[in-house]
Amino acid sequence: MKQHRSKLSEKSFWPSIVMKKWLNIRPKLHDFSEDEIETDTDSDDDVSGNRELPFTEFMDRSDIQPKASSTKIRRRKSETLRVSYITKKDVRLMIGTWNVAGKSPLDETDLSEWLCTEEPADMYILGFQEVVPLNASNVLGAEDRRPIPKWESLIRSTLNKSHQPKSIYKSYSAPPSPPLSTPSPTNNTETSTKKERRWDLNDLLDWPEYSLDKPTRPMMTGAKLRRVSTSINLSLNAGLKRVYHSSGNLGMLWSEQEETIDVLNAIDDLSDKVSDEGAVVEKTEFGGSERVVKKSRSKFVRIVSKQMVGIYISVWVCRRLRRHVNNLEVAPVGVGLMGYMGNKGSVSISMSLFQTRLCFVCSHLTSGHKDGAQQKRNSDVYEILQRTRFSSLLDAEQHQLIPSHDRIFWFGDLNYRLEMPDTLVRDLISVRQWDQLLDFDQLRKELMSGNTFDGWNEGPINFPPTYKYENHSDAYVGAVLREGEKMRTPAWCDRILWLGKGINQLSYWSSDMKLSDHRPVSALFSVEVEVLDQRKLERVLNFTSAGFSPGN
Repeated sequence: MKQHRSKLSEKSFWPSIVMKKWLNIRPKLHDFSEDEIETDTDSDDDVSGNRELPFTEFMDRSDIQPKASSTKIRRRKSETLRVSYITKKDVRLMIGTWNVAGKSPLDETDLSEWLCTEEPADMYILGFQEVVPLNASNVLGAEDRRPIPKWESLIRSTLNKSHQPKSIYKSYSAPPSPPLSTPSPTNNTETSTKKERRWDLNDLLDWPEYSLDKPTRPMMTGAKLRRVSTSINLSLNAGLKRVYHSSGNLGMLWSEQEETIDVLNAIDDLSDKVSDEGAVVEKTEFGGSERVVKKSRSKFVRIVSKQMVGIYISVWVCRRLRRHVNNLEVAPVGVGLMGYMGNKGSVSISMSLFQTRLCFVCSHLTSGHKDGAQQKRNSDVYEILQRTRFSSLLDAEQHQLIPSHDRIFWFGDLNYRLEMPDTLVRDLISVRQWDQLLDFDQLRKELMSGNTFDGWNEGPINFPPTYKYENHSDAYVGAVLREGEKMRTPAWCDRILWLGKGINQLSYWSSDMKLSDHRPVSALFSVEVEVLDQRKLERVLNFTSAGFSPGN
């Protein structure tokens, strides 16, 4: 019965979806999917009184900053506060793009190389092109979302692979913990004048590197921090460290070293355990031991995903960063058939991470190597820049364009080709002469001339052209030209560009994954974001308010 109703629902929505496509009706900026928000975590933050406010929210609070009559004055005051009370933080971003040629992932598909799980990032932005075949029914009709859950499930399991449920064994026959070392009788005088220092979690969090005012601290604030601090006892005596979990003793960490970094690592691991409040799903006893299996929460969560025909973008963040992401909006732009259909175009995402505006543009531009194809790709870029619009944080009547953001990333199957004879391209590929090939790369020329992507950057390319490969092979199409087959000169079609200050590319690579005729491309970045020092700002504002009180 439920299946029958769902089919009827799909049929009823199909005409409206198709008409929106044909009439080029722009979708809503908040029309996207995401993982469910866990209300228990949010409530803890709100109760604590330490919830981070976006910078613009500070500007709108009447008790802190009165509304000015002029937007220019308000912006000038905002910039003054920004300089005085903003700190910097580096966040690791991994961006990946892959044209999967309409193929769904296999059960044995391994994404770990593409996502570079050995060097984990704080945020993953993944873009797909041709996530469904670009046939008439998908381009003109309702979108086919059947492959999307498969890709999302694969991404989720890959990012959280090291955080699967684990078995914890608690032994009732374990020997008692050794007593702490006691001073010898000869040291009584020294002991009486030098009182033993007992450390707890609050003491350690007061250290400068782990202060609650710092963005690098473990994500434990307010009510949650108070609950945790009462259930944790850290004793630093004679190099012995004990760590207790709120649900029971998880063991002891022994070390003869006295470096403070070991203690901080213990706290960090402990905070992860406390934040991942699992539920017992299995409990058995055997051999004097109790086996407890806990279902841990995923470390990475999906905050936004959006599909437009074959273009699909999905953003995942580590759980501790989720509450610092605000103002999420999506903006799809079609530049394909008739100039606006979604077989070609882009899906862009705008967000605020702490106080920095980020924009991610996943695009699939016009294909082909014929005369005029490069100009059409340049035109696609111009259309996307002009027609992608988000709401402004400062003025509701104004729109925010892609270049208005602080840090921008543009990636996808950009389809720029090599202007070089096919045989020479293949000869240079065989001897891995990438620099000579890139001298004839269309996109590289556009970047250098400033005609298209003016001011944009791309890291050094030290990997083979990503298109076009034989199915399930390392050989390029056209090595042995078959009857009726088109000549496809290899090219770096899949690229990742960026624009803005505070962006440092750490690596740029392609992965040897043979699912489609494209190879996926990835880039790892260290991105500087601005963080509002909320406590410092409130202290100054409270001091100023007290100085102008009526009593004075």
